[in-house]
Amino acid sequence: MKYADWKNLSDEDKKNTHWKHHPRIRVATIFSILFALFFFVVMLRILQNRRVHVNRKPNAKETFAIAKVFVSDKLSQPATASFPKNTFESNIDTAHNSYQISSFVNAQDSSGKIIKSAWQVRLSYNGGDWADRKSWKVIEVNIAQ
Repeated sequence: MKYADWKNLSDEDKKNTHWKHHPRIRVATIFSILFALFFFVVMLRILQNRRVHVNRKPNAKETFAIAKVFVSDKLSQPATASFPKNTFESNIDTAHNSYQISSFVNAQDSSGKIIKSAWQVRLSYNGGDWADRKSWKVIEVNIAQ
């Protein structure tokens, strides 16, 4: 039943009409089905991304993200570290799982001064989730002031 038809019914006819034929019930059912389909598609995409995330080799941006973690570990005050968003150089050899990333960081030293330091990290990828520290072997971390 359409809303236009529902509005033309008398109060007695509205009371006698089965609830399944009410226009709002139909609209709610349609939106519920659409929401369920949307939720199903979103969940499939999330699960697919998780599988892709684990089963492929990391790219330069992902390597830069994990390299920042290893550099932060070497800083005297890692909470003050400020890394550039996408300013880095990379040398990646996926055949040998060798990754070299270099960039800079602004961080406070032990005296409280903010110093801009260049850094370079050489990593070896062991496989697994690129965001997991255990998936990487740190070969060398150099931080020059």
